[in-house]
Amino acid sequence: MKRMFEMLSSAGAIAVGAAMALYFAGPALGSGPVTPLVVETRALPLSSADPAAERLGRLKFMGAVELTAADARFGGISAMLWDEGCNRLLAVSDSGTWFVLEPEEAGGRLRGIAGTWIAPILAPDGRPPLSKRAADAEALARTADGATWVFYEQDHRGERFADVSACRPDSLAQAPDRRWVPPASATWPPNGGMEAVAARGAQLVIALESVPGGSSGRFGLAGSPDGAMARFDWMVPDGHEPTAMDPLEPDGSRMLVLHRRFSPLEGVSAVLTEAAIGPEADGPVRMAEIARLRAPLLVDNMEAVAVRRDGERRFVYLASDDNFNALQRTLLMKFELLPAESHGR
Repeated sequence: MKRMFEMLSSAGAIAVGAAMALYFAGPALGSGPVTPLVVETRALPLSSADPAAERLGRLKFMGAVELTAADARFGGISAMLWDEGCNRLLAVSDSGTWFVLEPEEAGGRLRGIAGTWIAPILAPDGRPPLSKRAADAEALARTADGATWVFYEQDHRGERFADVSACRPDSLAQAPDRRWVPPASATWPPNGGMEAVAARGAQLVIALESVPGGSSGRFGLAGSPDGAMARFDWMVPDGHEPTAMDPLEPDGSRMLVLHRRFSPLEGVSAVLTEAAIGPEADGPVRMAEIARLRAPLLVDNMEAVAVRRDGERRFVYLASDDNFNALQRTLLMKFELLPAESHGR
């Protein structure tokens, strides 16, 4: 509930009442078979004040779209992975749903969505989620063996899917083959768990939301679910919480990290950073800021990041979680990450 109240604006009693009704009724949980989904898109500029703007720190803007669908299950995107085998995004929602999104691009710029598929994230017993608490998927990671891990808040856990692929939407109809519960998770707040997770080979790097670490930091874990997890402190940028992470390099030596903050005075903002976390993470881990999104730039409740590697070039997709709230939007944005030495040129 904390997150929804943070994101509500003063749009009037009717809009707030509608949002409250949706919250207590709960969003539509993942259900049904794997099926195609019709998603409408609307192109948006990076800046409402300067529609021609294309540079943001080390990012070059390469298009953005707002996504809408008539299906009540669409929304709540909380994590993504890029699948280079078919140039598609694999995403999850915090209501227990898989999405496959195939970007439509021209000249490298994001123009829309060419195709979308939807399916429930199945539980170990092969059934769709039965409650919001069980469905609250917040992070994705793909380990060196090709397995895809989904990480959940509220009922804190990770579940491993051996052969899920955006290239084969039918593969979404599989149950996880493993469940992992971090021993420390018993003391985590319901909405303060594994929001930002990435794989480093066979290991996992985890930055927890709202779980205090050292001074002005957050709790982090690095290691394997089969062995010890080293703890480190994650130094968040001026109150922004970590919401997503993806490796910039195949070996996981550098991570791209997305952070988000809501302020009653300044509204919502997001910070994208770069961090190196060694095999023996012992923190505090400090990050280099890449870019910052805040009004009048296009921004919402940014929760998902995916890195697309093309030789030496790196492209970044960002997505927002609309919380199934009419006052928020599902945004998909594309950028090119420029080398550090090009900053300011």
